Amino acid sequence: MSLGLEGRKALVTGGTRGIGLAITRALRARGAAVIAVSNAEDQVTAVRAAFADDEGLSVELADVRDRSALEALRDRVGELDILVPNAGINIRGKAVDLDDAHLRDMIDTNLYGVFVTCQVFGPALFEREHSRVVVTSSAVAIHGMDVRAAYTATKAGLSGLVRSLAIEWGPHGVTVNAVGPGIIRTPLTQAYIDQFPERATATVENTPLRRLGTPEDVADVVAFLASEDARFITGQTVFVDGGITAGSAWW
Repeated sequence: MSLGLEGRKALVTGGTRGIGLAITRALRARGAAVIAVSNAEDQVTAVRAAFADDEGLSVELADVRDRSALEALRDRVGELDILVPNAGINIRGKAVDLDDAHLRDMIDTNLYGVFVTCQVFGPALFEREHSRVVVTSSAVAIHGMDVRAAYTATKAGLSGLVRSLAIEWGPHGVTVNAVGPGIIRTPLTQAYIDQFPERATATVENTPLRRLGTPEDVADVVAFLASEDARFITGQTVFVDGGITAGSAWW
């Protein structure tokens, strides 16, 4: 096993909260130097304080929807081995009722933001050996859900993106994969569960492993895909969902 990431430098967008923060911690725990990126000043401040004594972790303020901000960040960061475009948002609503502002915000963050992140930082990966890209997609990429049509569309787009980037970037020695989280107990999900506790019960009943996921469940798979152990895996979306996308036993 060679899951250690010593000597590697990783950048994680949306890396200060929920799944992103767990990814930041997992990569750091395995020895990688990590740049965690967020567009929320309060989260940047909080994570900087929490890791004040860790010289291997830096926290940067940037919005993935802003190409110029990402380019400025790239110029500060320099060499990079691992890119984790994780930033994303989910706004629930029936497709016919979703207003234009929310629709554009999801597309701009989840799809455009990831695409531009890869565009901006990709060439830096080409200069390094055994570079990795691990995108955060979702189980909804192949498992449709009510009131999430726009979110589902963006995440399906990401799984398509990694397949094409795997073909384009493979000759540069870069692997490009995605993780597809299922229902994960993050701060945002917890707020939804607190409002609708019956949804958590239904999720557990319809998940083969009979539990909600944790951010660490996802982060450990990201760390694997970022490691040398995943050297011959590319173009894949690995669903970390307790079996939701495998199907159901209702029939």
